Amino acid sequence: MSVQAGFEWVRWWWFWAIMLAGAWIMFRATRNHWTAAGATWVQWRSSWVDTYQLTRIRFSADGTNRVLRLKDAHGNEIHSFKIHDLQGNPDLWDLVYNGILHSVASGNCDIDAKTRRILQIPYELGPRPVNDKRTRGKRRG
Repeated sequence: MSVQAGFEWVRWWWFWAIMLAGAWIMFRATRNHWTAAGATWVQWRSSWVDTYQLTRIRFSADGTNRVLRLKDAHGNEIHSFKIHDLQGNPDLWDLVYNGILHSVASGNCDIDAKTRRILQIPYELGPRPVNDKRTRGKRRG
């Protein structure tokens, strides 16, 4: 048995190719994941919305993540905003949630009952969602 037998892997080109590809995938998966917010806006990666002029809010599942899909009156959209990331920073969540509440209360925001329930938005704010189970079968007047 030779002394170099334990280091034979150093000369395996395919081993280094796999290592390099793995490092590149890890870099791509973790780069450019940041969030910023101001008094009336929030930005995730390169997408941003005006939180006080939201026209559509939807809850969705993206793999194992619970996400929000936001669209504002200017046509700006955030497609997969992880709720866990937002709520993990209380100051950031306060800015975003206050904007969401304002948008819903304005009556110009399309938000379904499921999203209202998950975000704990009071039914007294804004118009009641059309697909709300509490009003299904009841007469509206």
